[in-house]
Amino acid sequence: MSTDQRDRLLEGVGWKARGDRIPEFPNPRPFFPRLKHSIKLIPLFVRVALHTFVEWWNGREAFIDIFNVFRHFTYTGVPLGGIGSGSIGTDFRGGFNRFSIIPGIKEQTETQKCNQFIASVHSKKTFELIYQSILSCAEFPATVLPKWDSTIPAEDVRYRGLFPRAWQEFRLGTSGITVVVEHLSPVIPEDYSDSSLPLANFDFHVFNDSPEEVEVSITMSFRNGTGNKKWNDESLCQSHKVQKDTMVVRTLSHTVKGMPVTYAIGTEEKNGAKVTTCLFDPNGTGGRLWSDLEAYGHLSSYDHLPPKPKELGIAVCSSFFVPPDGSHTTQFSLAWYMPQVHFGTAERFYNRRYCRFFNGPDADEVGASICRHGLQNIETWQEAIRKWQDPIINDEKLPEWYRSAIFNELYYIVDGSTVWFEYDPEWRTDEILISEETEKQFKQYGRFGYMESWEYFMINTYDVHFYSSWAILKNWPQIEMSMQMDFADQVDRVDYGTATSLADGDTMTIKSYDRIPHDMGHPSNPHLPSIQEHHRLSVADPWIHTNAYILHDTGHWKDLNLKFVISCYRDWKMIAEGEEDSQEILEFFLGKCTKIVDGALENWDKDKDGMIENDGFADQTYDVWKMTGTSAYCGSLWIAALTSYIQMLKRAGIPTKDYEEKLLMAYEAYTTKLWNGKFFKFDELPDNSKIVMADQLCGFWALTAMDEPIQVSEGKIQSALETIFKYNVEMYDGGKCGAVNGFLASERVDGSSIQSEEVWAGITYSLSAMMIEKAPIYLQGMDEMAFKTSEGLFHSIWNRFPLQYQTPEAITADGMYRALGYMRPLSIWAIQHALDKKKNRK
Repeated sequence: MSTDQRDRLLEGVGWKARGDRIPEFPNPRPFFPRLKHSIKLIPLFVRVALHTFVEWWNGREAFIDIFNVFRHFTYTGVPLGGIGSGSIGTDFRGGFNRFSIIPGIKEQTETQKCNQFIASVHSKKTFELIYQSILSCAEFPATVLPKWDSTIPAEDVRYRGLFPRAWQEFRLGTSGITVVVEHLSPVIPEDYSDSSLPLANFDFHVFNDSPEEVEVSITMSFRNGTGNKKWNDESLCQSHKVQKDTMVVRTLSHTVKGMPVTYAIGTEEKNGAKVTTCLFDPNGTGGRLWSDLEAYGHLSSYDHLPPKPKELGIAVCSSFFVPPDGSHTTQFSLAWYMPQVHFGTAERFYNRRYCRFFNGPDADEVGASICRHGLQNIETWQEAIRKWQDPIINDEKLPEWYRSAIFNELYYIVDGSTVWFEYDPEWRTDEILISEETEKQFKQYGRFGYMESWEYFMINTYDVHFYSSWAILKNWPQIEMSMQMDFADQVDRVDYGTATSLADGDTMTIKSYDRIPHDMGHPSNPHLPSIQEHHRLSVADPWIHTNAYILHDTGHWKDLNLKFVISCYRDWKMIAEGEEDSQEILEFFLGKCTKIVDGALENWDKDKDGMIENDGFADQTYDVWKMTGTSAYCGSLWIAALTSYIQMLKRAGIPTKDYEEKLLMAYEAYTTKLWNGKFFKFDELPDNSKIVMADQLCGFWALTAMDEPIQVSEGKIQSALETIFKYNVEMYDGGKCGAVNGFLASERVDGSSIQSEEVWAGITYSLSAMMIEKAPIYLQGMDEMAFKTSEGLFHSIWNRFPLQYQTPEAITADGMYRALGYMRPLSIWAIQHALDKKKNRK
């Protein structure tokens, strides 16, 4: 590899930083409401605080813990691991942190000094030590492994991230040696096997720009646990060296939160490389390992360890010669084999998806086989990822920020406390409503779950998934189908347990009939309704106990059911149509959607004009922003749901006349009540008539994305989009922050709600997608508007603020963020969907 090729690895499309990076706003702060809102929220705060205390007192966690807000990590890099296998975070300065191998939990641990790469350089001629250092410029406590006392100067470290790969460059002082390492996780579109693996590869390229030949040693070290002191010494640790042909693996078996896990580090003896391994005491000085590398350039002895250690470190070293003005490559593979896991209650155990491909009684051998598989397939995966990404990366008609964002925002599919389980027939013992159709899908593609946010303990929050599902639909459509069928089974489910609504203090039923649940449950310690035992269906795991969210009674929410109907048609049309079981899936979805649509007409259309009404509280995804009467947001979703339902009926050969009449009435009511000549009003309240809502066209966006007609004039749609761009984008911080949720036509931010004052990343991306969908019609700079709308958002989160690879739900122009690590920004893939459609039309 030439110097130019080396530089291209670090200078290509992606998120880039130097080790001493200081962003424009280095200290953004977690959300805190303004005084005006704080006063209004006092009753809510009291109920939430009491609920949080009661949960804590009973050894549980609230679904949102307002007293333990996550804080950003300035140096976050591309996370490691496959989908649903558990992830390991990285530090772009060098190192590993913030593990998420416990289902549903993202641990906020700092970069670990024990978990590192070490580079050693010796003269081949004299064997004099030329250079030795940890490959990191991070700062570590001096008391941890104090003999490991050398790090790289920050200005000598460069980083480029483009999920699921990243590249780091370390210049080793004046030695003339440069190390470039590529991190790669096997996350590959429409791959349902390798993409599930608990694995990361590290492809090292060592360049020698000096006039003499040198011996270089690259050592990878790792300790038990996750960096959380709770798990540091909870079980005995065991390690084995497993060698097969030229591949050498060192394993480390222990437990994390009581669940067995085996770490494995592997490399290969090839191209003249020598491989050595050792064990070390992570609580010791690290002197023996460090001095072995200094003296010999390889590992040769162990620390004095107790016979049954509860804390243990392992290390694997690859040593090789590099000629003057030459280079050498070596690869490492890191695996974390944790096949059977449980949620907080430990009531039910789950086999991870990869158990279908790698499993067995000997955890050391299985961990080693995963490492070997990684080493054998690194070039295959590199090529597969290039084939996926290159058409977008190399399209210079697209803005460079977008070519980075479309892949980097996908980090959450791995790092969203994600789980992907193999189907277990025993599930039907507790979940009797799992249908035959869903069981068939689960048997082939498994069951998937991801958290709404790292700090919002709810799996598969459906009102948010409506936006984020585009990333899954575009890349792993069968996972999306599994999720949609999973929710379809929930329509008929009832949980008569009760809870107190935190918003108003009223008693509510946990899960009502003919209602889509808000979420599939709490992954850590599910809410236990305070009712008599015989009234409670379950207080157990996610999927057994749904609706961890109890801020509102979501049985009264308007958007959940409507988004379900839209998604049923979308997923059938884009995934199942034309397949062998297409008609079976259509009829399955139709049965559920009929109940929902008929129920909405009966219960939510109060004035019988064909249009549903909101009930004067926050009965939709904007859960502290009240809507009254017909609203632009829910009204457009209703039109989209009714349209989707009609299309499903037509595909099934069922008459649609009555529903089509209702649809025409709904359009008439919607435009009559809400259109003001420039945009659709927020709702029917006169006080809200000047609110320009960024998401007012949500339902029409969904229809446009499915290539379904909209019976609203193109002029109205264009006017609404241009008004949103003018007010919500350009007038808010000069367009540098994305689209604020609410802006007044009187030219100031709508301050009626906390959420109206926020910019939601996922909404901004979906708004841009709608603009691109309409660009071929208007040809008046709509593409430019679309990219400018989201460019400010991405630039703020990823560059102005140090929030890369932890995109929050919300930001504000003055540097606040809320809900780090969030689902909704995955909606950026709706932009790519719009671009793909536009390209295919040409």
